[in-house]
Amino acid sequence: MDRRSFNVVLLVPTGVGAAIGGYAGDALPVARAMAQICDRLITHPNVLNGAQLYWPLSNVDYVEGYGLDRFAAGRWGLQPVHQNRVGLLLDAAIEPDLRLRHLQAADATRATLGLSLSDYVITDQPLGVELRTAPSGASWGTLANPGSLLRGAQTLIQQARAEAICIVARFPDATEGSALQDYRQGAGVDPLAGPKP
Repeated sequence: MDRRSFNVVLLVPTGVGAAIGGYAGDALPVARAMAQICDRLITHPNVLNGAQLYWPLSNVDYVEGYGLDRFAAGRWGLQPVHQNRVGLLLDAAIEPDLRLRHLQAADATRATLGLSLSDYVITDQPLGVELRTAPSGASWGTLANPGSLLRGAQTLIQQARAEAICIVARFPDATEGSALQDYRQGAGVDPLAGPKP
């Protein structure tokens, strides 16, 4: 990055009760406002795609969480990348008809957006995603088979030459309808991202 440019990092905690962010895309207005006053805004995906919304901004780069942590700690530098070769890693627990829909969506991004996608890989075991909630309302996920995830990623990197990996995991079906309804009304806990104050 140009040393003379005004670069800003926007971090919005998700799932911890922050006043903004991680809740139905409510960090998007903050990112849009900040992008107007700086040359380059660096942020993380949850800011720009909360609740499956997305708002592209030409002077915004986003970095996944670990990379952003390393950057903020001064251990990594960042360089803009126009397009990575993306590998698709599918959880073996995904039902065949749903797997087909994900592959069709991937093909659509290739055809309409020109994304560079490698072959896809299915994990050698179901990942076993489990959602857990603390008494405080914070939630997080765990994997029963993280080794399967790592082996699949290694295959994509070594054999398909993937530079970025998109993971599609089978999440448990919602077990409590009232919690989801409360969340949609702006109260209660987001089953995936934790509490909303």
